[in-house]
Amino acid sequence: MCRTEGHINTIWVTAYAGAICLAANICAAQDDQTAFPDAAQLTELLDVFDVPGLAMSTLADCTPQNVMTVGKADLSTGADVTRQTAFEAASLTKPVFAYLVMTLVQEGLIILDQPLATRFDYARIADKAAYAQLTPRMILTHRTGLSIWVDEGTDFHLRSANIPFTYVPGHQFTYSGEAFQLLQAYIEDQTGQTFQEIFEERLGHVMPHSTLQLPLPESVTPSRGYTSAHDPESGRDMVNLFDVAMAASSLVTTVDDYTAFLGHVCAGGTLVPELYDEMIRSQSPTPADYLGLEDGQGPVVSWGLGWMILDLGGQVMIGHGGNNDEYTAFAGFMRGSGEGIVMLTNGTNGQELIQTLLMPDVGG
Repeated sequence: MCRTEGHINTIWVTAYAGAICLAANICAAQDDQTAFPDAAQLTELLDVFDVPGLAMSTLADCTPQNVMTVGKADLSTGADVTRQTAFEAASLTKPVFAYLVMTLVQEGLIILDQPLATRFDYARIADKAAYAQLTPRMILTHRTGLSIWVDEGTDFHLRSANIPFTYVPGHQFTYSGEAFQLLQAYIEDQTGQTFQEIFEERLGHVMPHSTLQLPLPESVTPSRGYTSAHDPESGRDMVNLFDVAMAASSLVTTVDDYTAFLGHVCAGGTLVPELYDEMIRSQSPTPADYLGLEDGQGPVVSWGLGWMILDLGGQVMIGHGGNNDEYTAFAGFMRGSGEGIVMLTNGTNGQELIQTLLMPDVGG
Protein backbone atom coordinates (compact mmCIF):
# COMPACT_ATOMS: atom_id res chain seq x y z
CA MET A 1 0.00 0.00 0.00
CA CYS A 2 1.21 3.50 -0.72
CA ARG A 3 1.50 5.21 2.63
CA THR A 4 0.54 8.86 2.37
CA GLU A 5 -2.18 11.08 3.71
CA GLY A 6 -5.61 10.63 2.20
CA HIS A 7 -6.71 14.18 2.90
CA ILE A 8 -5.51 17.48 4.28
CA ASN A 9 -6.67 17.50 7.87
CA THR A 10 -7.30 20.33 10.25
CA ILE A 11 -4.05 19.77 12.14
CA TRP A 12 -2.00 20.96 9.19
CA VAL A 13 -4.22 23.98 8.62
CA THR A 14 -3.90 25.19 12.21
CA ALA A 15 -0.22 24.30 12.16
CA TYR A 16 0.52 26.47 9.16
CA ALA A 17 -1.11 29.42 10.85
CA GLY A 18 1.35 29.29 13.73
CA ALA A 19 4.52 28.19 11.96
CA ILE A 20 5.99 31.65 11.60
CA CYS A 21 5.63 32.19 15.34
CA LEU A 22 7.69 29.09 15.97
CA ALA A 23 10.35 30.10 13.47
CA ALA A 24 10.67 33.52 15.06
CA ASN A 25 10.84 32.01 18.55
CA ILE A 26 13.60 29.58 17.64
CA CYS A 27 15.62 32.32 15.98
CA ALA A 28 15.23 34.44 19.11
CA ALA A 29 16.15 31.61 21.46
CA GLN A 30 19.82 32.59 21.63
CA ASP A 31 18.86 35.88 23.26
CA ASP A 32 15.90 34.62 25.27
CA GLN A 33 16.12 31.07 26.56
CA THR A 34 12.41 31.13 27.45
CA ALA A 35 11.38 31.81 23.86
CA PHE A 36 11.28 28.17 22.82
CA PRO A 37 11.60 24.76 24.51
CA ASP A 38 15.18 23.59 24.98
CA ALA A 39 16.39 20.06 24.25
CA ALA A 40 15.27 18.75 27.63
CA GLN A 41 11.79 20.19 27.22
CA LEU A 42 11.51 18.87 23.68
CA THR A 43 12.56 15.43 24.89
CA GLU A 44 9.80 15.61 27.49
CA LEU A 45 7.30 16.52 24.76
CA LEU A 46 8.41 13.53 22.72
CA ASP A 47 7.56 11.35 25.69
CA VAL A 48 4.19 13.04 26.20
CA PHE A 49 3.19 12.49 22.58
CA ASP A 50 4.79 9.04 22.32
CA VAL A 51 7.06 10.07 19.43
CA PRO A 52 10.62 8.66 19.22
CA GLY A 53 12.46 11.50 17.52
CA LEU A 54 12.32 14.98 16.01
CA ALA A 55 14.57 17.02 13.74
CA MET A 56 13.77 20.60 12.86
CA SER A 57 15.35 23.71 11.42
CA THR A 58 14.40 27.28 10.61
CA LEU A 59 14.83 29.85 7.87
CA ALA A 60 15.65 33.53 8.30
CA ASP A 61 15.76 35.63 5.12
CA CYS A 62 15.36 32.32 3.26
CA THR A 63 18.65 31.10 4.76
CA PRO A 64 18.86 27.95 6.94
CA GLN A 65 19.50 28.81 10.57
CA ASN A 66 19.08 26.83 13.78
CA VAL A 67 18.94 23.03 13.73
CA MET A 68 17.58 21.03 16.66
CA THR A 69 17.59 17.22 16.94
CA VAL A 70 16.18 15.24 19.87
CA GLY A 71 15.09 11.68 20.62
CA LYS A 72 15.81 8.35 19.01
CA ALA A 73 16.15 7.42 15.36
CA ASP A 74 16.14 3.70 16.15
CA LEU A 75 14.77 2.29 19.40
CA SER A 76 16.33 -1.13 18.86
CA THR A 77 19.88 0.21 18.60
CA GLY A 78 19.38 3.31 20.73
CA ALA A 79 20.70 5.53 17.94
CA ASP A 80 19.98 9.23 18.47
CA VAL A 81 18.44 11.55 15.91
CA THR A 82 21.25 13.60 14.37
CA ARG A 83 21.63 15.89 11.41
CA GLN A 84 22.62 12.80 9.40
CA THR A 85 19.39 10.96 10.25
CA ALA A 86 17.25 10.15 7.21
CA PHE A 87 13.45 10.46 7.50
CA GLU A 88 10.64 9.69 5.09
CA ALA A 89 9.40 13.07 3.88
CA ALA A 90 6.03 11.61 2.86
CA SER A 91 3.99 14.23 0.95
CA LEU A 92 6.75 16.80 1.39
CA THR A 93 7.88 15.02 -1.78
CA LYS A 94 5.13 16.77 -3.73
CA PRO A 95 6.57 20.33 -3.49
CA VAL A 96 9.97 18.99 -4.59
CA PHE A 97 8.34 17.36 -7.62
CA ALA A 98 6.30 20.49 -8.36
CA TYR A 99 9.39 22.70 -8.30
CA LEU A 100 11.18 20.34 -10.68
CA VAL A 101 8.18 20.36 -13.02
CA MET A 102 8.34 24.15 -13.08
CA THR A 103 12.01 24.05 -14.11
CA LEU A 104 10.93 21.85 -17.03
CA VAL A 105 8.17 24.33 -17.87
CA GLN A 106 10.78 27.10 -17.90
CA GLU A 107 12.80 25.15 -20.47
CA GLY A 108 9.75 24.54 -22.66
CA LEU A 109 9.81 20.77 -22.09
CA ILE A 110 6.42 20.81 -20.34
CA ILE A 111 3.44 23.06 -21.10
CA LEU A 112 1.22 23.66 -18.07
CA ASP A 113 -2.06 23.88 -19.93
CA GLN A 114 -1.49 21.31 -22.65
CA PRO A 115 -3.63 18.18 -22.16
CA LEU A 116 -1.50 15.15 -21.38
CA ALA A 117 -3.56 13.06 -23.81
CA THR A 118 -2.17 14.96 -26.81
CA ARG A 119 1.24 13.41 -26.17
CA PHE A 120 0.76 10.51 -23.79
CA ASP A 121 -1.70 7.72 -23.00
CA TYR A 122 -2.09 6.36 -19.49
CA ALA A 123 -3.39 2.81 -19.50
CA ARG A 124 -4.66 2.97 -15.92
CA ILE A 125 -7.35 5.52 -16.80
CA ALA A 126 -10.20 3.98 -18.78
CA ASP A 127 -12.34 7.12 -19.07
CA LYS A 128 -10.51 8.64 -22.03
CA ALA A 129 -12.96 11.52 -22.44
CA ALA A 130 -12.24 12.74 -18.92
CA TYR A 131 -8.53 11.97 -19.29
CA ALA A 132 -8.40 14.17 -22.39
CA GLN A 133 -9.14 17.18 -20.17
CA LEU A 134 -6.25 16.68 -17.75
CA THR A 135 -3.31 19.10 -17.82
CA PRO A 136 -0.19 19.45 -15.65
CA ARG A 137 -1.78 22.53 -14.05
CA MET A 138 -4.89 20.56 -13.02
CA ILE A 139 -2.72 17.89 -11.44
CA LEU A 140 -0.47 20.27 -9.52
CA THR A 141 -3.46 22.22 -8.21
CA HIS A 142 -5.36 19.04 -7.24
CA ARG A 143 -8.32 19.58 -9.55
CA THR A 144 -8.24 16.36 -11.59
CA GLY A 145 -11.23 14.68 -9.97
CA LEU A 146 -9.16 11.48 -9.64
CA SER A 147 -9.27 9.23 -6.58
CA ILE A 148 -6.63 9.74 -3.90
CA TRP A 149 -5.24 6.18 -4.25
CA VAL A 150 -6.26 2.90 -5.83
CA ASP A 151 -4.34 0.45 -3.67
CA GLU A 152 -2.93 -2.59 -5.42
CA GLY A 153 0.24 -3.77 -3.74
CA THR A 154 3.36 -1.97 -2.54
CA ASP A 155 5.22 -1.71 -5.86
CA PHE A 156 3.51 1.28 -7.43
CA HIS A 157 5.13 0.90 -10.84
CA LEU A 158 3.58 -2.57 -11.15
CA ARG A 159 0.01 -1.46 -10.48
CA SER A 160 -2.53 -1.79 -13.27
CA ALA A 161 -5.99 -1.22 -11.71
CA ASN A 162 -8.20 1.43 -13.29
CA ILE A 163 -8.18 4.84 -11.58
CA PRO A 164 -11.73 6.24 -11.50
CA PHE A 165 -12.78 9.87 -11.60
CA THR A 166 -14.77 10.89 -8.53
CA TYR A 167 -15.51 14.37 -9.94
CA VAL A 168 -15.48 16.12 -13.30
CA PRO A 169 -11.91 17.30 -14.05
CA GLY A 170 -11.21 20.95 -13.34
CA HIS A 171 -14.30 21.67 -11.25
CA GLN A 172 -13.48 20.62 -7.69
CA PHE A 173 -10.52 20.30 -5.36
CA THR A 174 -9.57 16.61 -5.05
CA TYR A 175 -6.27 15.78 -3.38
CA SER A 176 -4.84 12.90 -5.40
CA GLY A 177 -1.62 10.94 -5.11
CA GLU A 178 -2.59 8.96 -8.20
CA ALA A 179 -2.64 12.20 -10.21
CA PHE A 180 0.92 13.02 -9.18
CA GLN A 181 2.02 9.55 -10.24
CA LEU A 182 0.33 10.15 -13.59
CA LEU A 183 2.22 13.41 -14.04
CA GLN A 184 5.47 11.66 -13.11
CA ALA A 185 4.86 9.07 -15.84
CA TYR A 186 4.15 11.89 -18.31
CA ILE A 187 7.28 13.84 -17.32
CA GLU A 188 9.47 10.77 -17.63
CA ASP A 189 8.01 9.98 -21.05
CA GLN A 190 8.52 13.53 -22.32
CA THR A 191 12.07 13.99 -20.99
CA GLY A 192 13.43 10.46 -21.36
CA GLN A 193 14.69 10.71 -17.77
CA THR A 194 13.49 9.10 -14.55
CA PHE A 195 12.24 11.27 -11.71
CA GLN A 196 15.35 10.29 -9.72
CA GLU A 197 17.60 11.42 -12.56
CA ILE A 198 15.77 14.73 -12.87
CA PHE A 199 16.05 15.22 -9.10
CA GLU A 200 19.78 14.50 -9.04
CA GLU A 201 20.47 16.73 -12.04
CA ARG A 202 18.54 19.75 -10.81
CA LEU A 203 18.54 19.50 -7.01
CA GLY A 204 21.41 17.15 -6.23
CA HIS A 205 23.64 20.06 -5.24
CA VAL A 206 20.95 21.40 -2.91
CA MET A 207 19.96 18.04 -1.38
CA PRO A 208 23.06 15.80 -1.67
CA HIS A 209 22.00 13.53 1.21
CA SER A 210 18.50 12.79 -0.13
CA THR A 211 17.01 10.27 -2.55
CA LEU A 212 13.68 9.19 -4.02
CA GLN A 213 14.61 5.54 -4.47
CA LEU A 214 17.17 2.93 -3.48
CA PRO A 215 20.01 3.00 -2.63
CA LEU A 216 20.13 5.26 0.42
CA PRO A 217 23.08 7.69 0.34
CA GLU A 218 26.06 6.43 2.32
CA SER A 219 26.28 9.82 4.05
CA VAL A 220 23.10 9.26 6.09
CA THR A 221 21.82 6.85 8.72
CA PRO A 222 18.28 5.54 8.20
CA SER A 223 15.74 6.01 10.96
CA ARG A 224 12.84 3.71 11.70
CA GLY A 225 9.23 4.84 12.01
CA TYR A 226 7.18 3.82 15.06
CA THR A 227 3.60 3.61 16.13
CA SER A 228 4.77 4.02 19.73
CA ALA A 229 8.03 5.36 21.13
CA HIS A 230 7.61 2.98 24.06
CA ASP A 231 7.44 -0.14 21.89
CA PRO A 232 10.48 -1.03 19.73
CA GLU A 233 8.42 -3.78 18.13
CA SER A 234 6.06 -1.19 16.65
CA GLY A 235 8.77 0.02 14.29
CA ARG A 236 9.22 -0.50 10.58
CA ASP A 237 11.92 0.19 8.04
CA MET A 238 11.54 2.95 5.46
CA VAL A 239 9.26 0.81 3.32
CA ASN A 240 8.49 3.62 0.86
CA LEU A 241 12.05 3.51 -0.47
CA PHE A 242 11.73 1.20 -3.47
CA ASP A 243 13.62 0.69 -6.71
CA VAL A 244 11.45 3.32 -8.43
CA ALA A 245 10.81 6.89 -7.26
CA MET A 246 7.31 8.18 -6.46
CA ALA A 247 6.41 11.83 -7.04
CA ALA A 248 3.70 11.68 -4.39
CA SER A 249 5.63 10.43 -1.39
CA SER A 250 8.96 8.61 -1.73
CA LEU A 251 11.54 11.26 -0.76
CA VAL A 252 13.90 10.26 2.03
CA THR A 253 15.81 13.24 3.39
CA THR A 254 17.60 14.90 6.29
CA VAL A 255 16.58 18.04 8.13
CA ASP A 256 19.50 19.99 6.63
CA ASP A 257 18.68 18.90 3.08
CA TYR A 258 14.99 19.73 3.21
CA THR A 259 15.69 23.07 4.87
CA ALA A 260 18.19 23.83 2.12
CA PHE A 261 15.50 23.02 -0.46
CA LEU A 262 12.92 25.17 1.30
CA GLY A 263 15.39 28.04 1.47
CA HIS A 264 16.25 27.55 -2.20
CA VAL A 265 12.59 27.87 -3.17
CA CYS A 266 11.98 30.70 -0.70
CA ALA A 267 14.70 32.67 -2.49
CA GLY A 268 13.22 31.90 -5.92
CA GLY A 269 15.37 28.95 -6.91
CA THR A 270 16.33 28.99 -10.59
CA LEU A 271 12.88 30.06 -11.80
CA VAL A 272 12.26 33.35 -13.57
CA PRO A 273 10.02 35.65 -11.50
CA GLU A 274 6.96 35.05 -13.68
CA LEU A 275 7.07 31.27 -13.24
CA TYR A 276 7.96 31.51 -9.57
CA ASP A 277 4.95 33.74 -8.95
CA GLU A 278 2.77 31.32 -10.92
CA MET A 279 3.93 28.38 -8.80
CA ILE A 280 2.97 29.99 -5.51
CA ARG A 281 -0.10 31.88 -6.75
CA SER A 282 -3.44 30.85 -5.26
CA GLN A 283 -5.24 28.87 -8.00
CA SER A 284 -7.38 26.22 -6.35
CA PRO A 285 -9.55 27.19 -3.35
CA THR A 286 -9.95 24.41 -0.82
CA PRO A 287 -13.49 24.08 0.59
CA ALA A 288 -13.75 24.50 4.34
CA ASP A 289 -15.74 21.28 4.71
CA TYR A 290 -12.95 19.35 2.98
CA LEU A 291 -10.60 20.56 5.69
CA GLY A 292 -13.03 19.68 8.46
CA LEU A 293 -13.71 23.36 9.15
CA GLU A 294 -16.79 25.53 9.13
CA ASP A 295 -17.08 28.50 6.79
CA GLY A 296 -15.17 31.44 8.20
CA GLN A 297 -13.17 29.25 10.59
CA GLY A 298 -9.38 29.19 10.32
CA PRO A 299 -7.14 30.68 7.64
CA VAL A 300 -8.06 30.85 3.94
CA VAL A 301 -6.56 27.76 2.33
CA SER A 302 -5.85 27.25 -1.35
CA TRP A 303 -3.31 25.60 -3.62
CA GLY A 304 -0.77 26.89 -6.06
CA LEU A 305 1.20 24.52 -8.27
CA GLY A 306 2.07 21.75 -5.84
CA TRP A 307 2.16 24.03 -2.79
CA MET A 308 -0.44 24.71 -0.11
CA ILE A 309 -1.08 28.42 0.42
CA LEU A 310 -2.49 30.04 3.53
CA ASP A 311 -3.66 33.62 3.68
CA LEU A 312 -3.04 34.62 7.28
CA GLY A 313 -4.57 38.06 6.95
CA GLY A 314 -1.74 40.15 5.60
CA GLN A 315 0.93 37.47 5.36
CA VAL A 316 1.07 34.44 3.09
CA MET A 317 2.55 31.10 4.05
CA ILE A 318 3.67 28.59 1.41
CA GLY A 319 4.22 24.98 2.44
CA HIS A 320 3.04 21.40 2.80
CA GLY A 321 2.43 18.66 5.36
CA GLY A 322 3.45 15.03 5.18
CA ASN A 323 2.11 11.81 6.69
CA ASN A 324 3.31 8.29 5.91
CA ASP A 325 1.68 6.90 9.07
CA GLU A 326 4.81 6.38 11.20
CA TYR A 327 6.55 9.36 9.59
CA THR A 328 5.02 12.83 9.84
CA ALA A 329 6.47 16.12 8.67
CA PHE A 330 5.79 19.80 8.05
CA ALA A 331 7.54 22.56 6.09
CA GLY A 332 6.57 26.12 5.25
CA PHE A 333 7.92 29.60 4.63
CA MET A 334 6.53 33.12 4.71
CA ARG A 335 7.02 34.79 1.37
CA GLY A 336 7.08 38.28 2.82
CA SER A 337 9.68 37.80 5.56
CA GLY A 338 11.64 34.78 4.35
CA GLU A 339 11.13 33.01 7.68
CA GLY A 340 10.27 29.34 7.72
CA ILE A 341 10.36 25.99 9.48
CA VAL A 342 11.00 22.31 8.71
CA MET A 343 9.98 19.53 11.11
CA LEU A 344 10.53 15.79 10.59
CA THR A 345 9.38 13.07 13.01
CA ASN A 346 9.44 9.27 13.06
CA GLY A 347 6.26 8.70 15.07
CA THR A 348 2.59 8.23 14.24
CA ASN A 349 1.65 10.96 16.73
CA GLY A 350 4.04 13.43 15.13
CA GLN A 351 1.18 15.53 13.76
CA GLU A 352 -0.09 16.30 17.25
CA LEU A 353 3.44 17.06 18.45
CA ILE A 354 4.05 19.42 15.54
CA GLN A 355 0.76 21.20 16.11
CA THR A 356 1.60 21.70 19.77
CA LEU A 357 4.99 23.18 18.94
CA LEU A 358 3.53 25.46 16.30
CA MET A 359 0.32 26.41 18.10
CA PRO A 360 0.74 25.92 21.87
CA ASP A 361 -2.63 27.47 22.63
CA VAL A 362 -4.32 24.94 20.33
CA GLY A 363 -2.21 21.86 20.96
CA GLY A 364 -1.93 22.11 24.71
